[in-house]
Amino acid sequence: MKSPTNRERTEICAMERNTGSQLNICCLIAFFIFLAVSSSPTSAQVEMLKPIELPSWFQYPNGIAQTPDGALLIGSVVSGQILKIDSDGKKRFAIDDPSVFAGTTLKYDRGSGRLWGASPDFLGVEQPDGSNKRRAHRIFARDIETGAVDIVMLVPDGGFANDIAVGENGSLFITDTSIPRILTLPPDANRLSVLIADNQLASNGSGINGIGAAGIAVAGDGHTLLVGVLGSGTIFAVESTEAGHSRLRRLELQRPIENPDGFVVASNGDLLLVESGIVSGNGKLTRIVDPLSRGPRPVETLAENLDVPVNLMIDMADPSLIYVTESGLGHRFTESRRSDAPPERFYVRRYRIK
Repeated sequence: MKSPTNRERTEICAMERNTGSQLNICCLIAFFIFLAVSSSPTSAQVEMLKPIELPSWFQYPNGIAQTPDGALLIGSVVSGQILKIDSDGKKRFAIDDPSVFAGTTLKYDRGSGRLWGASPDFLGVEQPDGSNKRRAHRIFARDIETGAVDIVMLVPDGGFANDIAVGENGSLFITDTSIPRILTLPPDANRLSVLIADNQLASNGSGINGIGAAGIAVAGDGHTLLVGVLGSGTIFAVESTEAGHSRLRRLELQRPIENPDGFVVASNGDLLLVESGIVSGNGKLTRIVDPLSRGPRPVETLAENLDVPVNLMIDMADPSLIYVTESGLGHRFTESRRSDAPPERFYVRRYRIK
């Protein structure tokens, strides 16, 4: 027998007018069932798999990509080291290059055979006088076979490259967290240019709530971009006008998003993202159903209680398998997790969407 929907429960309540108490109790039950279904993880749709424990020398994972033979490549918030995980174990992907000091995103471009990444200077370099100086933020490319760095481009105007999406033709789209804009690098171009600059990509809060554009992905139609503003929780579609310009359209969502960071689009067009949950301490793996459609989009919590998740990836060979990098940065930014010491170990979480 089919169970009644929340709406049907409410209609049943309306028919029970014999006593006011029965009506109130029934409606309250229906309301709380609705809240529980809307906010709790859809555990029946997701299987939590054994996480990948990272080596003790590798801290604060962020960017994640996959080589053509299935090996995982993990970048770090605080180091240019890239960890390679394959059937032979866990090891450094390549010799460290001093021109790269972070890997907040890693994206493999099959057309060029390059691994693209963003390298903002999160820690900076201590100066002789005790002050801290940050190096110019940049993007880079490594040869996917050798790991050698063959391209380094500084972000113009002192911007902060955060995340990267690779278009169908090999174009790059880069979020700038400190300047409200999206940068682009067309194929064979030798410098970054501005795709769109719009103050809606900024966040007017302070601290974490003031961080701007972060996650970005190419939507299922192959040309629209989806971008999130970490501080405000706003998500936009970047659409093209008839005149060939770019414009932002704010997505309507059925619940607020807390600190959207890494984005990836599933084969059916749904948007998978991580909510860093920096203030609450409750990081999530989240799905937005059919994000390009009009009207309030359903938001599903697939997993929660993560320690500042920052990025994610869909497995090339098995699209039901999702990898999430858990940065472990809560001890620095989240009051409920605050500690002088970092986590003893760091993890890549794994989930199977049924």
